[in-house]
Amino acid sequence: MPSPKATGVCTEPKLTSGRNSPSDGYPGAAAHRDFRRDIQGLRALAVILVIGNHANLPGFAGGYLGVDMFFVISGYVITQLLLREAHKDPRLGLADFYCRRIRRIVPAATVTLVGTLVVAASVLGPRLNPNLPGDVLWASLFAANFRLIATGSNYFVPGIRSSLITQFWSLAVEEQFYLVFPLLVFLVARFVAPEKRLRVLSISIAAGMVLSAWWSMRISGSDPTIAYYSPFTRFWELGLGCLLATLTTNLPTKTAASERLAVLLGSALLAVALFELNQASTYPGSLAWLPALATALFLWAGANGGSTPLTKFLSARPLGYVGDISYSLYLVHYLWLMLPAQLASSFTGWAWILLELGGTFITAISLYHLLENPIRRSRRLAADGVAIALLLCVCVAASWTTAIVATRFTYLA
Repeated sequence: MPSPKATGVCTEPKLTSGRNSPSDGYPGAAAHRDFRRDIQGLRALAVILVIGNHANLPGFAGGYLGVDMFFVISGYVITQLLLREAHKDPRLGLADFYCRRIRRIVPAATVTLVGTLVVAASVLGPRLNPNLPGDVLWASLFAANFRLIATGSNYFVPGIRSSLITQFWSLAVEEQFYLVFPLLVFLVARFVAPEKRLRVLSISIAAGMVLSAWWSMRISGSDPTIAYYSPFTRFWELGLGCLLATLTTNLPTKTAASERLAVLLGSALLAVALFELNQASTYPGSLAWLPALATALFLWAGANGGSTPLTKFLSARPLGYVGDISYSLYLVHYLWLMLPAQLASSFTGWAWILLELGGTFITAISLYHLLENPIRRSRRLAADGVAIALLLCVCVAASWTTAIVATRFTYLA
């Protein structure tokens, strides 16, 4: 049973393309030259599907599958990044990885959490969901998915107000995955012979995928809340992207015919998923393989500068820009689309939907250019691990302080 309120987004650096060549960490790890614009297009497609689903636009009933697309993309991009840096000492490599994650994820997420609480408290007043401050506390620690599991399925039962930070569940799943996977990559690089590293890593990923996918199919029908939000039922989707990256590292250049076949098959799988999935579907279970495999096929077809019409379409600059701001879109769209439904007099109609969508994009563009990019690209901050640790502490403290104040506000109201 899917949650029409649950979103996700890939938040990793842009992957680049180029011929395969050796690296210090893993034999055959790709040496990259040009940005993978098609991946940005895939991110744009995924976030558009999610936003369309949450806006209740016609034809987007299955748009929540954008979450699954983001998971596969994220696993693929992160693995390529880690394979290029696996030659580092594990401690230094992990420190670099998590410092980048903090700069990339935490500041924009914190502004969204604090802003959501402030706006919701100001607009809703006594109608503010008393659980929202607690939701923010959990989300600031990247544990929103466990909070949703603990509070039950009311988050996607019609007529029940959903948490305004529900979208943070997928970020939590990704960060929980990245507590483990980078360590695996660096340990394999350190203790396994170079010629066996990719094989050992691929087998390890595949084994984890089998267990995760089996558990997802096992409980999706009997316990939909846990199945939807648990990291153990979602790790296989991230793992699919990871496995694709490891298995294709040493493969020769593809033919145009094989790329076209992959795109056709992926398009068919995605079309079936969009037509068949809705709020009543048992999800993720086995159905999540439809968008996950489609995304993997698109990623494979676009590697080494794929030339199919779909790859060219996904590489278009307008779509690429939407992919660039997809993280900010993901963060801010939920408040714009869900807060009006919690007002005493809810607003409906196309004019209001267009206003919400316009506000979403304007806010996301501002967040991307004024906060997300300056912090992510700051060379001074990148060279100072202590400053990054302080940044993390300040962000968590800001979320917690706002949540405590909001809790007091709710009590007085």
